[in-house]
Amino acid sequence: MNEFTIFLLALIIMAAIFSHLRAGRFKRMAESITLKCDTAMASALSAKKSLLETMNSISMPCLVVDGQGKVTFANRAMEISSGFQGMSGRNYLEFIKEPGFIRALQDIRRHGKPLDTEISLWRKVFLVSFSIFGDTGNILVSLRDVTAEKEVEKIKKELVTNMSHELKTPLTAIKGYGETLRDEVTGEPRKYLDVILKHADRLISIVNDILSLSGLEETKPELVPVDISDLIRETSSLFSEKMKKRKIELILDLDESNRIVPGDRFKMEELFINLIDNAVRYTDEGNISIRSFLKDDLLNVTIRDTGIGIPERSLPRIFERFYVVDKSRSRETGGTGLGLSIVKHIMMLHKGNIEISSRLGSGTEILLKFPLHS
Repeated sequence: MNEFTIFLLALIIMAAIFSHLRAGRFKRMAESITLKCDTAMASALSAKKSLLETMNSISMPCLVVDGQGKVTFANRAMEISSGFQGMSGRNYLEFIKEPGFIRALQDIRRHGKPLDTEISLWRKVFLVSFSIFGDTGNILVSLRDVTAEKEVEKIKKELVTNMSHELKTPLTAIKGYGETLRDEVTGEPRKYLDVILKHADRLISIVNDILSLSGLEETKPELVPVDISDLIRETSSLFSEKMKKRKIELILDLDESNRIVPGDRFKMEELFINLIDNAVRYTDEGNISIRSFLKDDLLNVTIRDTGIGIPERSLPRIFERFYVVDKSRSRETGGTGLGLSIVKHIMMLHKGNIEISSRLGSGTEILLKFPLHS
C-alpha cells in the first residue's frame, strides 16, 4: 500500500467521522426543536382549555361570531339562555332572528366601534354589548339580563303616572277655587292666596310634564315631513314678549335649502318650546341664536344663549329627571326639572342625537342632530 492510498483512506475515515458527528448534532437540534414545538403546543392547548373553562364559568351569556356569521364559540350560559345546544360551528341566524340584533352586528361591522344596546330575546330583555377584535372581523357578543330591572322600572313608571293622574283633579280644583277667591280677598290674605296659587301652578306643571314624559315612553311617533325652519320661527315667536322684557335679541340663521326632516310635528314643537323656554329663563340679557345647517347627512340645529351657563360637574346629569342645576332660580322661574328629559326622549323617538356644551357664566349651546330620512 503506497503513501497516496494511505492518505486517501485517512481522508475517507475522517469524512465519515465528521459526517457522523454532524448527523448527531443535527439530530440533537431537531429533537430540541421538536421538544420546544411540543411544549409550545401543549402550552397553547392548556391556555385555550383554561380560557374555555373560564368563559364557560361566566354567568353572563357570551358568543363569538366570525366574519361570515358563523358562531365560533358560545359558552354554557348562552346555550342555557337561548335554549339551543351545540351553537358553535353554525350560523347565528339559526338561533337569533331579532332584527335589532342583526342591525347591531351590521353596524359594528360597518363602523368598527363597540356598541351597547337593549334587545328583547327569548322573552327576556338583555343589555347586549358588541365588540370587534382581531383582523378576522370576529365579534364578541355578551348579554346581561335586565328583565327584572325593566319590570321594576315599569312598575315605578306606572305608579308615578297613576299618582299624577290622581293628583291632577284635586290640583285643578285648588287652582280654580283659589282664583275665584282671589277676586274677593284683599290685604294680607291676598298675599297668602297668591303663594298658594303659585305653588298650585308649579305642581300642575310638574304633573303635566310627568304625564307628557310617560306618553313619550309608551308611544311611537308617526313621522311626516316637517319643515324645521318654519317650526323654529313659529315656536320662537311665542317668546317674543318675554325676550323683549329681558332685553334678549333673537338671532336666526336657518339653512333654507335643507329644512325638511321626518318627524312628529307636535312632539318636535314641544321639543323646541322646552329648549327656547330654558334659554330665555336662564338668560337675563344678551342674545339667543338658533342656527340650522347640513352636516354628515344630518340636519344640525344649534340653540346658543349668553345666559348664566351650567357648571361642568352638572353636565353629565343634565338630562336626568328632576335634576335642577340652580334650585332657587328654578323655583322662582317655575322650572320642573323635566324639560330636558322630555327633549332627550323626543330626540330618541326621532332617532336623533342631542349634545350640550356650557361654561358657567358664558352661556349654553344645545346641538340637535336630525336624520334626513326615516
